[in-house]
Amino acid sequence: MIVRTWKSLPRLVRFILRNIAIGIAAGWAFLAALLWSDAGGLYSMISHSSLGPVAFMLLAGGFAVTFGPAAVASAVLLGYEFEDENDADKAPPAPVTHLEPARARAAAKR
Repeated sequence: MIVRTWKSLPRLVRFILRNIAIGIAAGWAFLAALLWSDAGGLYSMISHSSLGPVAFMLLAGGFAVTFGPAAVASAVLLGYEFEDENDADKAPPAPVTHLEPARARAAAKR
């Protein structure tokens, strides 16, 4: 059921969702590394605070919102190309028409 629904989505939507998931996973892995290494005493502050779960959720949300779109942007800028039957490169070239400029009279006022 999920595979059929996934395949029915447009390719662009699948591309964006896939890269957002990759970015969120990378962001959370980076957050886990920061907490594990206790960089700047971050884990100590969160673990000894009464609002530690709230702080962790805010950090996780911030990393997801930052790294998810960054992964999509990097995938787009790296030049991901779609191989689709409706690809514009495979379409026949547009007909070339030779145009001539139109002549207009201008009355000179003195």
